[in-house]
Amino acid sequence: MAKVIKVNGNMEVKKADVIVRARYKLNPLSLKFITTLIAGLKRGDNINEVYQFRVKDFKELSGLKRKDLYWAIKEALKELLEKPIHIPKGKTPDDNSFLMFNWVASAEYKEGEGIVEFEISNKLRPYLLEAQKKFLKYRLENILPLKSSYVIRLYEILKDWFETYNRYGKKAEVPPISLNEFKHMLEIPKSYNYGGKGGIKDRILEKAKSELTENTDIIFDYEEIKTGRRVTHLKFIIRLNPAKLSQTDNGVQDAYFNSRKNFVTLLRKKYSGSGKFFGFKNIDGINYWLGLDKNGLVYATNGKDIKDFNAIESAELYDLWLKIAQNSDVYRQLIEQGVCLKDLAQNNKELWLELKEDIIRLKEEGII
Repeated sequence: MAKVIKVNGNMEVKKADVIVRARYKLNPLSLKFITTLIAGLKRGDNINEVYQFRVKDFKELSGLKRKDLYWAIKEALKELLEKPIHIPKGKTPDDNSFLMFNWVASAEYKEGEGIVEFEISNKLRPYLLEAQKKFLKYRLENILPLKSSYVIRLYEILKDWFETYNRYGKKAEVPPISLNEFKHMLEIPKSYNYGGKGGIKDRILEKAKSELTENTDIIFDYEEIKTGRRVTHLKFIIRLNPAKLSQTDNGVQDAYFNSRKNFVTLLRKKYSGSGKFFGFKNIDGINYWLGLDKNGLVYATNGKDIKDFNAIESAELYDLWLKIAQNSDVYRQLIEQGVCLKDLAQNNKELWLELKEDIIRLKEEGII
């Protein structure tokens, strides 16, 4: 029986860095299909798992009209079966080794049910599910409204650069990249000029600036670097989008998980002096529950003893649970809602076990 993926904008996409930087070119709907599929994958899925989701979840977000819906879906599925992803495997600049494979092993459209169904390529699966030291993470809602494949790919690359080069979680200045390398990364045809009507600046960069500002969690500017009179390099400056940083009824935005300082701010807002516990620390086989007193200082209790932590120990605890928040969808949602983990362990065994499985996985992967 196929696994049903319930599509919504809050789904979290995790793409290994090697996938983000790989070479491939897909139309917007194909790219949204495969990205949604990636967001729906779980580490415990069967190796032969079949996935499906409803087309109506994409109709409005992708701007599809009724009359061209069948054609658009057919072309999207065809692309995922026929257009390969190209991953460089060379370990030195002179090593041109690479791996190529299709995104999916099979794709089916069930018109009467309004469902698309996929099987993941077994060659691709390890890159999506196995431990990755470096991966990109964002909410699906950021790319679903985007209209161009170039804009979607550029969003992912800029988001990846932001995580790599940002200082204090606010701004990232990326070292200059050559125009040729930029075209290579996005699979832009060599025939595209930089300037002029329909050129890279007009068709991709300026369009991306507008769409990302309106729809995503980041914004960017760029500087043109010239050699003589010709633009040969671009320098990108990336920031968090102020319009997406405010707290919402459904929880907090990713800004709280960009740095220890922001994470501590969130914990103090949700847990200080409330009698709630945001984590635990195992000491000699005993889980000591971690909470915050009215001053926002970390303390631990096993129900009988209370032990104050010094500044170094507190920093280590914050760093540990920040890494868990950055890599566990379950824990992130619990923290956003201010759930007491001790209550969770006693009253919701299923969700508690899911969180513990995530923590065990992060230990196995060397993340914590």
